[in-house]
Amino acid sequence: MRLTIDRESDISHIDSLYEGRRLLWGDLHNHAATGGTSDGKRSLENHKGSLESLQMDFVAVLDHRQVRHMYLPEWVDGTFICGTEPGTRIVDCNAAELNKNEMHYNMLFPSPKPLEELLSEFEEYEFEGGQEGHFKYKSYTKARFTEIVNAVFEKGGFYVHPHPKQYMRSSDPLDYFFRDGMGLEVVYRSLDSEYTKENYELWCDLLSLGKKVYATAGEDGHSFIKDTALTAIYTEEKSSASVVKHLREGDFVCGSVAIRASVGEVRMGGTCDFDGKRYTLSVDDFHRSVKDAHHKYRIDIIDDRGVVFSKKILPTKRTVFSFAASKKAKFYRAEIFDESENLRISIANPIWNEK
Repeated sequence: MRLTIDRESDISHIDSLYEGRRLLWGDLHNHAATGGTSDGKRSLENHKGSLESLQMDFVAVLDHRQVRHMYLPEWVDGTFICGTEPGTRIVDCNAAELNKNEMHYNMLFPSPKPLEELLSEFEEYEFEGGQEGHFKYKSYTKARFTEIVNAVFEKGGFYVHPHPKQYMRSSDPLDYFFRDGMGLEVVYRSLDSEYTKENYELWCDLLSLGKKVYATAGEDGHSFIKDTALTAIYTEEKSSASVVKHLREGDFVCGSVAIRASVGEVRMGGTCDFDGKRYTLSVDDFHRSVKDAHHKYRIDIIDDRGVVFSKKILPTKRTVFSFAASKKAKFYRAEIFDESENLRISIANPIWNEK
């Protein structure tokens, strides 16, 4: 592989693909105390203060069994991302143990109305509707649940399988998969948790099976907001609609270092013919939670066969890498490690080869 670093044309190319966007840091899985059946312990107002102190921009508030949190006067679109976190059992999955077919699922939307519509259209929820509407948890076959997941996308939303290995216990990776373009919560609670290690292996298994699944992160906090499971995303504006749009495209980073990447004109999460195109990646910004001038950092570029390139990087310097994409590679993706802590701190979502 012939690699170029900080070539002016590559810098201009990646900058032009992300022109008009700004970097936002956030948490895609949290809860709040919003009344009704919510199970968070901190108010929306408390969350606002926590975001500011942690140098974070947004949090997805995914209260259980209800939608009322999105209609409260304290709700600020963009600071809070719309959604909910129901639970279910997949009755025909290959769970290895009795009662280990349970799972939660996160549904994120550009606005509250599509979520209300979905809950009303699927009779299993028994949703009474309206701003104070509540719904029940029901069991599903995999086929019926896939209909719900598809409906989320048809209504402009994004679906994530959160803490997958912590609830469902199946040896079959496909039990965790419902469609291409979905999210899998790879980083759960923190970058160094045992949960994260287990979920990361599941995600790699799905990638090896040819599934186009995006890595996401979530702290799943029910009390204080933390900066241990961050998402880095470049958006045109600070709004639910803009954030969800780029989640659906897979153009975001799971972790604490912001990365932008493309093959030709196609950004992270996309698919294109690699032949004759260049893979370009820009390491742009370390969040303060992982930035340490005394630590050593490394970037790995990975395809379906393994690591194809590694190089040390500095947290204080933007670096752009570029090389000719191999038409034999099924995908390219990147990870950043804190070598001083032996810790993976950022995962850029793949770009897939359409051949």
